[in-house]
Amino acid sequence: MGKPTTIDVAHIKTLSWTTSLTYNASSIITYNLAVGVSGTDLALCFEGHPSFHALPTFASLFVIDSMSAVTKSMPDLLPNFQPHNHVHGEHYLELKRQFPIPRPGEEVVLETRANVVDVVDRRTGVTVCVGITTVEKSTVVEICYNEWTSFIIGARGEGASSKAEDRGPMSKTYTSPTREPDLVLEHKTSAEQGALYRAASGDLNPLHFESEMAKRGGFEGPILTGTCTLGMGVKHVTDGFAGGDAARFKSVKVGLSKPVYPGETVRTEMWKEDNGRRILYRQLAGHRVVMKDGVVELRELRSNLRSSPNILNINTLE
Repeated sequence: MGKPTTIDVAHIKTLSWTTSLTYNASSIITYNLAVGVSGTDLALCFEGHPSFHALPTFASLFVIDSMSAVTKSMPDLLPNFQPHNHVHGEHYLELKRQFPIPRPGEEVVLETRANVVDVVDRRTGVTVCVGITTVEKSTVVEICYNEWTSFIIGARGEGASSKAEDRGPMSKTYTSPTREPDLVLEHKTSAEQGALYRAASGDLNPLHFESEMAKRGGFEGPILTGTCTLGMGVKHVTDGFAGGDAARFKSVKVGLSKPVYPGETVRTEMWKEDNGRRILYRQLAGHRVVMKDGVVELRELRSNLRSSPNILNINTLE
């Protein structure tokens, strides 16, 4: 197949990529620890705890294999595509229900299906928005929906859409308020956290651990994976405004703007809106904004009866 000279958006939208993945209790524990959970929090670190569960952004890991498959196809779809010019720019995640919790010695099998939502000309490159639906394979029950938007620097935009479509909360941008934050929480990262997140996510890109490779990529040193910073931010929001109740989480949308270097302290600034059902946030490392225009939508409990975090009882949430 010859290299493309223009972008055929209609054709690209007909393509799909399907991958399978599995997880067990150890996968959940490793992920939770990798985004900053305390080892003494038994509900997040001990599979025998009656409320053992995964943090909501565990779902962001389900897209890694899918995005790898999509990226491998990009040279055949986008003019002048170069893998090193492929940057994760925005992320949207909506959790449909809590994650199935595997019994000891068992695994949960998931299936993901990825489709390109749109390719948009940005003059200095294009953005590619990929929608990824994840279901439990045995029941075909939908667990979550992710959208991973990449900025492809230098890709020629001829044939791409001239502007992004309005798709409601998946495309709406919330700018951080100018008033003082309602709450600020911090987390001190480390090289060990970066290494643990690599193991938890399966994203083995050497940019995240090998100094020389990171410097060749234009960074001062190894950088923390963007979805790790995302996980820390959402944890701060749910800790601060939902009492740490993962079942309250509905969705998050955020822009990735700058890298975090292991060892830096990440500060999450948060603003409450809509009576606490919508939390706007941004994250900073030093004076650098590393996550911008973030918004977390929280479900509201209809009664004081709290369901187990292992099962999302939609009758008690709205």
